Amino acid sequence: MINNPPEESARLGNMLLQAGVALIKSGAGSNRVITNISRLASAYGYEANIDLGTRNISISLRQETQEIIFTGTQSIATLPGANFKVLSAISQLSWDAAEKKISLEESATEINKAIDLPPYPRPVILIVTGIAGTAFCYTFGGNSFEMGITFLATLAGLFLKQELVIKKFNPFMITYGSAVLAAVVIGIFWKIGVATKLEHAFATCILFLIPGVLLINSIIDLMDGYIINGIDRGVNALMHAFAIAAGLATVLYIFGVI
Repeated sequence: MINNPPEESARLGNMLLQAGVALIKSGAGSNRVITNISRLASAYGYEANIDLGTRNISISLRQETQEIIFTGTQSIATLPGANFKVLSAISQLSWDAAEKKISLEESATEINKAIDLPPYPRPVILIVTGIAGTAFCYTFGGNSFEMGITFLATLAGLFLKQELVIKKFNPFMITYGSAVLAAVVIGIFWKIGVATKLEHAFATCILFLIPGVLLINSIIDLMDGYIINGIDRGVNALMHAFAIAAGLATVLYIFGVI
């Protein structure tokens, strides 16, 4: 049996908490978080007992038959987002620690680098998401004009969402406001009489707001047995869906369609 000093267990425990919070914030499912944290702990000779929520993580470390030698908890204040670069970097680090036996200091450095990975530039996200919206519009039968205004509506809605996220508004109100703005852009073109049939544009201009990560993680958590986390994520996804529907209904009411 290897007896590691208390200072090492404390450093490792805090590093694992940091990695766990980064995984949660970046959109990892429950099983992925636990698997990566357990692999990292095992690489340094510890057994990790993990209690995981959708916004918090608690970790206890022990060595073989010893009593618990570290316990810690961290949480995040906001709902998780999605950053697949961080997920990939921490997952790769856990395998490197297990197979290449890198030092604890190196692992801590790599986790800090992973957390500091910059997101894609805002203009790139705006343009690519707008193109995706036009592609959906085309797939659903929209013509070239509908595709064009869908691109503009998606661009406007996503820009507003990014601004409201920076200002830390309520996430459900962000979804509602973004849906309203995207639909208003379509409604303006309809109101001025440029086109009379814009149902494909209306239906696809808000698809960028669909909480795909939440829905997928909800189903995966339920299938993996993390029932509470799965229900939590599923309810959050439904609330976002309701906010999208409410945003569209608001615009349709304003323009006198309903």
